Amino acid sequence: MAGIYSAEVRMEISQSVLVCGAGPTGLVSALELARRGIRVRIVDAALEPSQLSKAAVLWRRSLEVLHPAISVEQFLSDGRPVHGIQFEAEGDILQEIDFGKRYGRFPHGLFIPQNKTEAIITKALLSIGVQVERGKEVKDLLSGEEHVDVEFADGECSRFAWLVGADGAHSTVRKCLGVAFPGSGVDRRWLLADLQLADVGQEDRIRMFLSNAGLLGLFPYGNRVWRLIADAGPADPTDSRRDPTCEEILHILRSRSCLDWTVEKALWISEFRINERQVEQYCHGRVILAGDAAHIHSPAGGQGMNTSIQDAVNLSWKLSMVMKKQSAVSLLHTYQQERHPVGAAVVQGSGRMLRVMMSQNPLIGFFRRWILPYIVGLPPVRKEAVKRLSEVDVTYHGGLLAHSKSDRWIGRRCPDVSWGDDGLSIYDLFTGTGFTVLRLGRGLMTDTMWNRVIHTAGPDVTVVDAAMPDGTVAEEAKAFAQSLAATDGTIVVVRPDSYLGPVSQDIEVVLSWFRQLHNSEQ
Repeated sequence: MAGIYSAEVRMEISQSVLVCGAGPTGLVSALELARRGIRVRIVDAALEPSQLSKAAVLWRRSLEVLHPAISVEQFLSDGRPVHGIQFEAEGDILQEIDFGKRYGRFPHGLFIPQNKTEAIITKALLSIGVQVERGKEVKDLLSGEEHVDVEFADGECSRFAWLVGADGAHSTVRKCLGVAFPGSGVDRRWLLADLQLADVGQEDRIRMFLSNAGLLGLFPYGNRVWRLIADAGPADPTDSRRDPTCEEILHILRSRSCLDWTVEKALWISEFRINERQVEQYCHGRVILAGDAAHIHSPAGGQGMNTSIQDAVNLSWKLSMVMKKQSAVSLLHTYQQERHPVGAAVVQGSGRMLRVMMSQNPLIGFFRRWILPYIVGLPPVRKEAVKRLSEVDVTYHGGLLAHSKSDRWIGRRCPDVSWGDDGLSIYDLFTGTGFTVLRLGRGLMTDTMWNRVIHTAGPDVTVVDAAMPDGTVAEEAKAFAQSLAATDGTIVVVRPDSYLGPVSQDIEVVLSWFRQLHNSEQ
C-alpha cells in the first residue's frame, strides 16, 4: 500500500472505527460500538442488502447478548420459537427432542431468516445515526502502531484508529493482511432451498430425516415456508457449482422422507460447498477479524451466524473501553483468548456432526438409524443437546478475566431468572452499555464500601441495590440470589456481554478485578 496517498487524500485521523462488512457480524459490531459513543463507519461492497434467507435460526444466547441493544420482542415479531427437533426415517418418527414451551424471557431458538435479522439490526443502527455505506469496497490496507490506513476501490484513502474485518468467508481484509485461513473443504455437494409446501403439519420444530441416501433437514419459517438442506453426495472440487432443479429437490424431499410432499413454490434454490477453516489469530495490530472472516464451518447445528454475533458483542465492549482509555490495549487479548476456543469448538463439533450424518459406512449408518435416536432421547443427553444448540453452555471460566479458583460463577453466563413478579427477567436490567453491579442484600457491607465498588466499576456502570432496610435481599432479587446460591451482602458483577464477573461478599476481590480490568493486568 506504499505510495497510495496524494494531494487528494482525505485523512480521517480521529478515534473512529471502520467496520468492513454489513452482514450480522459487521452490523452488530457497528451497533455495539456506536451505542457506546464510538465513531463508526460501516461499509459493504454489495450495492444492496442481501434478500436471501441464509442462516435460519437465532439461538437463545444470541438473543440474550443482543437484548440490551435490541429487545427480544423485535425478533419475536418476525420469527417463530423453536420448540424441538424431530428425527424421522421411512415415514416414522424415531425421536423427538422437546425444547419445552416454558423458556423464560428468551426462547431456546427462533426461526428467522437472516435477511430479516439483518433488517432488524440495520434499523437499530439507523436509529442511532449510523448508515451502511454500500458499494464501498476495501482495496488495500496498512496497519500501523497508531492507526490503520485504508484504500477503497473508488480511490478514497482514509485513516482509522481501528478496523474490524467482518467481511465474510472470502474476506478482503484477511487477504490484505496476508493471514492464512488453514483448514479444508468437504468434497460433498449440498443443496439448499426455501420452499412453500402444502399440508406441512407442525411448524415449530426442526425435522431431520435419516436416510441411507443422505441427510435431509427441514427448518420452518412459518406460513408453510420451509428451509431444506440436503446432502447430494460426493463432489469433485474442480467441478463448477450447479444449482439443482425443482425436480431434483422434490425427488430428494419425497424419497428421503417417504412422505408425499407438494411444493407450491420454490423461493430460492442453490448449491453450496462446506469449508472448515479458522485463522490462528483474531487480532493483527489494529485490525481485528470477527465472524466468518475468522472461522467457517459446517451448517450442522446452525451455529455460524450465532457464533459470529457473539464474537461481535464480545469484541465491541472491549474495544470501546480501550478507545475510551478505560483499559489498556492488552484487554483485546481476552477477545482472542475467549472467542478463539469457541470458534474452534464449533468448527470441530459441527464437523463431527456432519460426518456422522453423511457417512456411508454401514456401521455408522446402523448407529445413526437405530442408536442415535435412542441416545438423544435420554433426558440428560437431551438437556445437554438443548444447551449446546442454544449456546448457553459457552463459558469463559478459567480465562484471563475469570481465573479465580474460589469463584465458581465468574466467566459463566448470567442465568436468566425472573426479577420480581411482573414478568421481568434479570436481563431486563442490562439496559446500559457498561457493567451492571448488583448488591444482593447488605450483609456486613457498609454504604461506604458499596460506593467504593460503584466508583471503581467505571463511568458507564448500572447500579442495582437489591437490599431491604433490614439488610436482607430484596424480594424481587430472591430468585436471582437463589440461582447463584448467594447470601446477604453478595456483590454480583455482570459484564456488558451478560457474562458474570466476580460474585463475592469480599469487596476487595471485586475492587481488585475492576482495577486489573481497567489496567489490563492479565
